[in-house]
Amino acid sequence: MADAQHILIVEDEPNVRLVFRTALASAGYSLSTAEDGEAALRALEQLPVDLVLLDLLMPGLGGMEVLQRLRAAGNDVPVVIVTAYGSVPNAVQAMKLGAIDFVAKPLAPDALRQVVAEVLQRHAAPANPPPRPPAPGPVTAATEFADRLAQAKRALNNRWFDEAEVFLKEAIALKSGSAEAHNLMGVLHELRNEHDASYRAYRAALKVDKHYEPAKHNMLRYYERFTFGRSDVPIDTGDE
Repeated sequence: MADAQHILIVEDEPNVRLVFRTALASAGYSLSTAEDGEAALRALEQLPVDLVLLDLLMPGLGGMEVLQRLRAAGNDVPVVIVTAYGSVPNAVQAMKLGAIDFVAKPLAPDALRQVVAEVLQRHAAPANPPPRPPAPGPVTAATEFADRLAQAKRALNNRWFDEAEVFLKEAIALKSGSAEAHNLMGVLHELRNEHDASYRAYRAALKVDKHYEPAKHNMLRYYERFTFGRSDVPIDTGDE
């Protein structure tokens, strides 16, 4: 496909690069790979890229430094962080640079394709879209919620924090029982160093679903930051 969206896979493990290539090639994407951070930066200077799958821990130039250099150069390409770890120690730093999407290795091909499709679709919309024509189906609270959540994620990716807050408030008003929306509100507050507010939002997410992994990781990171690295403090899941 001449107009296929182009994805750069940055991963130092050859077998993981092969798995990612195989999974995404079957979905019709145009693909390039880089085995380390330096190769990734060279590729990004030469190729138009729609999405980067960026391994966090690589020998030499790591994923975080690649992301920092990209943003410093004014490159706002969407980035999905790939990590072998359940939680990311410098997740806040990554999120401040517009990387709010994380996937953990190993990752099933279907799950990878779903994440990639969602992020690409989110960024395909113009920043200020014109009024939409009437939808072919009925507009429901569920469809409006999905739209607000996607817009909030896009704003977070682009570091438009005020806009993200508006969309997240609207999303939560439409569906207060969404752990994902409350968790993203916590992310937004954390990016602004509003730590008490981020705690309340993560707690609200866990009250909705105490098994929601992103909120559990975010709450654990919050606890470890404010308990001097202790990880034995029970996480508040908002049960009371």
